[in-house]
Amino acid sequence: MKITSYTNTVNFLQTIHTPSKEDGNPQALKKGQDVVTIGKEARSLFDSHIQLQEAPEEIAQEIASRFKNEGKLNYIESEEQLAIRAEQQARLDEEIEHNVLAIIIPHIQTNEKLVNSLKGASQQALDATYSTISQNLLVHNVGNMTEEQRQAMISLGLEKAQFIADNYLQGKQAKDFMEAMTTIAKFAVNGVKNDNGTVSYTIEKGPLVHAPDDYIHIDDLVKEAYPEKWQSFKDKIVAATEKQDKDALVEAFKEYNQLVKSIYTNQPHLVQEKIKDYGNWQKNIKNTEVSKQFSQLDKTSLSNFMEDIKTTNAWLSNEFLAKDLKNFQRYLTRNH
Repeated sequence: MKITSYTNTVNFLQTIHTPSKEDGNPQALKKGQDVVTIGKEARSLFDSHIQLQEAPEEIAQEIASRFKNEGKLNYIESEEQLAIRAEQQARLDEEIEHNVLAIIIPHIQTNEKLVNSLKGASQQALDATYSTISQNLLVHNVGNMTEEQRQAMISLGLEKAQFIADNYLQGKQAKDFMEAMTTIAKFAVNGVKNDNGTVSYTIEKGPLVHAPDDYIHIDDLVKEAYPEKWQSFKDKIVAATEKQDKDALVEAFKEYNQLVKSIYTNQPHLVQEKIKDYGNWQKNIKNTEVSKQFSQLDKTSLSNFMEDIKTTNAWLSNEFLAKDLKNFQRYLTRNH
């Protein structure tokens, strides 16, 4: 008798017997029992409910090994079943219309420009924009892509941004949008990929909006110069806030201000180094060129744009491109 012939029997067993401490059944499965005891009880349940007197011992042991959580059966799926389930879940995820999460760009002024340029834009444009940033520009893992392919992916992302600007935005918003997206693409170009395909990006915070170019984030300097005192200050702020202790809060900020004054008075070189480092980084970003692999595409319609990309492509794999364009089309054409 084959084990596979017991599938329906197991299902039947599960539906007709869910033992508990209250049902008075001396054969009830109890939490914490070992596999041997459960195996014996599983065999007994088979015998008493379905009269499978000829069931071999290995059947009972097989069932026992799958009993978990106080008698509930835990089914072990085959690789084929797992693959089918994964495919079904992927189709379900695709059918569910959810908005793409907005990505906060670490560079404050670039993030502000991007956000303002998308005010009043359709959800389709928002989803297509942020998916482009995460899937083409600031990608955290590119797998086995070569550097040439990564740069081509960035080039494609910038062209997708231009399509959004041309067809979903107007005037100053479109201009500001492309300035922000071009800057983000430059951040991406300067990313460094390691042997595992993970890409790291050096993106400075930069000045606050409307702040002068030599503005620095003093809190970063305090953290660097006095790490222990900086952490103590943070802990005191949290404690004072939880207790709603205004006096403790004031005292904590007084101590913090003393640290700030100490830096400007005793370590002014740290301030100048910070300003210089940001200036060098900013100059590097400004002089960065984004590759032109996907330039001059037909952006008069989505169908023409996508077909032109496929015709132009000589760098990215067909698998990557098919998935990337499918998502882009889906975000721009679905209803909200």
